[in-house]
Amino acid sequence: MQAATHSQRPARPARGIFGLSAPIGAAGDILIYKSIAALAGAGLPIVAVVNWFLRGTVSWPQLVLCFALSASALTCWALSRTGRREVAAALLIGLIWTTTTIYAVESGFGMHSALVFMYLPCVLYTALFFGLAIAAGELGLTIAALVVMYVAEETGRLGGAAQFVKTGANFNFLLAVIFISAGTLVVSLIYHRRIERDASSLADEAEQRRVAMEQAQTAQAQLETANARLQALNAELAARMRQHTVESVRARRDLDLYHDAIVKDLPASLAAMRAALAAPDEGTEARLHKEIARMASLAGLLGALRDQSEPPLRHEPLLLSEMAHAVAAGLRARGRYARVRFDVDPGMRAQADRELVAALLGHLLKRAAIACQAEAEPQVHIGSGSREGRPVYFVTDNGPALDESARELLFRPFSRAARPEDTVDIGIVSSRRIAERHGGELFVESEPGRGTTYFFTLAPDDPA
Repeated sequence: MQAATHSQRPARPARGIFGLSAPIGAAGDILIYKSIAALAGAGLPIVAVVNWFLRGTVSWPQLVLCFALSASALTCWALSRTGRREVAAALLIGLIWTTTTIYAVESGFGMHSALVFMYLPCVLYTALFFGLAIAAGELGLTIAALVVMYVAEETGRLGGAAQFVKTGANFNFLLAVIFISAGTLVVSLIYHRRIERDASSLADEAEQRRVAMEQAQTAQAQLETANARLQALNAELAARMRQHTVESVRARRDLDLYHDAIVKDLPASLAAMRAALAAPDEGTEARLHKEIARMASLAGLLGALRDQSEPPLRHEPLLLSEMAHAVAAGLRARGRYARVRFDVDPGMRAQADRELVAALLGHLLKRAAIACQAEAEPQVHIGSGSREGRPVYFVTDNGPALDESARELLFRPFSRAARPEDTVDIGIVSSRRIAERHGGELFVESEPGRGTTYFFTLAPDDPA
């Protein structure tokens, strides 16, 4: 019963027809034992009736044999139910084979005994229980026993056919052969039907497991897809939170600028105008014009910051070199900056809002032109490069360098300590806000003898 213990130990690989494992199972055990018990039990009355009819007496050896087989089958069945199935099967087959051999020899009939045909179900049951390899060994042992019987008959040690004719009958022989062969065939057919039914059940179970596995794989794929979407949404939310934090910092910075402008600079300008009007002199008109210009610049800054904070941006491919040339030509046309030389690197490109970037270039080029116009050869250079793997653009002038205090007050244009002698320049503040709206930044570097450079970026993935 190798198949009966298949779930407890791995099956050995098949090695040809003699390496095939037996297909017998628990249901097959019961069928085999029942079939042997039924054949032996049915044989009892048949053997008794036939012998009584032919010889006027029953054949006790044959009845004892049938009874022994029936009792052995029932005993082995009970033994198999305790879990020792292989022992029970081997014991039953051995009893049948040994009893058949003993009867064939002790009766003197030899291989002419009808019970010799019990060798056939023995080989069949061995193949079912233990496989073809062991069944082949049993077949060889059976052939050896038959050869021994043949030799014994030829030498006169067994009566053989003569003994059978003297004490038996051909009808009895024929009936026994038919009974054994037909019983074996019927049991084989029933067992075959049961095997087919079990195989169909196993196939259905395998199909159900396959469908369940496919459903599990589909559910796993859906779960992975949902998890990927969740991670993407989480990353998007984190990016939005970071952007919100950056925007909050910028908004607080702009509010501080508004506060300084409205709370400090506007009252200071009004107070200066009242003082000038209270004590007029020759410079009163100039002071009034200067404070009016400062207030106008304040209003312009507030409006510019408001406009530059309004979404959305209109991103489009820009030819920065051509835009810089156009802005420079406009400045030179005013006459005040006619002496300034504007050098523009060719091939500069970006992806940004055209109007805002044009305003940024206008602010930076005008500031650079103002800074260097007093030089003997004023010069402004507009170019591009790379900084930490990101495209960066710059505007450089050859004017005087900004000292540290001036750079600190650069983005506080209304501070009177920054430019007490001039009107307010809000261009640098607007330029920084434009760069930040595009996801970039603006910063300034200034060294004596090298003028001032304004660097700006527009986006992390700007094309070079």
